Amino acid sequence: MDAAARRHDEAWASPTPADAGSCGIAESSELGKLTAEPVAIALAISSAPFISPVDHVARRTPAEAKPKAPLFRAIKRCLDIVIAALGLFMLSPIMAMIWTAVISTSRGPAIHHSSRVGRHGRIFLMPKFRTMNSDAPVCAREALQGSEQRITRVGKFLRRTGLDELPQLLCVLSGEMSLIGPRPLLADDPGASERTKFPGALEVRPGISGLAQVSGRNSVPARRKARLDAFYARANSLGFELVLLVRTIGVIISGKGFM
Repeated sequence: MDAAARRHDEAWASPTPADAGSCGIAESSELGKLTAEPVAIALAISSAPFISPVDHVARRTPAEAKPKAPLFRAIKRCLDIVIAALGLFMLSPIMAMIWTAVISTSRGPAIHHSSRVGRHGRIFLMPKFRTMNSDAPVCAREALQGSEQRITRVGKFLRRTGLDELPQLLCVLSGEMSLIGPRPLLADDPGASERTKFPGALEVRPGISGLAQVSGRNSVPARRKARLDAFYARANSLGFELVLLVRTIGVIISGKGFM
């Protein structure tokens, strides 16, 4: 592979699920050798549903990949606004039914807000349809302990389908979030320390869904999630965004939820 790096300006890697693990990205020593050569590495996810086995999803230069280009950010922002506005318009009847179901089956507000870490470390309030009893803890550490017992019947359905995330379309319109991006962590999330080891995730808007979320959800360790978030932050590819959107839809259709 070293010889190939010297002969070409770009190398392609399409890891199989066995090589890539649960996240679809290889971490082999052979790819590591390429980072020392003046060659761009193009990665492809071969396990994404509804797309061809090999699709170009991102490019990373050896030393330090460039941040997302201004033109890419502008196009992505325009797409976010259009899709979020259409989504709110088309899904408003469903959101109204969810609102009614939440407040009629358990005490408390229909919308729950949590403090999340956004772009450049800015704290913002992220809305979700409430899926837990109103006396459930908001601290990340406490929420991880016995949370299943606190989830309402309606909440289980909302989490399984991902419908509890619909209010975040408002955050997309306001510019706090994007459709696709690193998932915003709770302000007191213990996994935040791992994200600081792989810089880049806080340079982009957090997303409703993202690479880490469609690559294994809660089964992905915090360190791997941080790596995936940093990888996404350096990917200037609308094709990559499309892949993640398609995979998100696939996860929702499967009924597994994605957050």
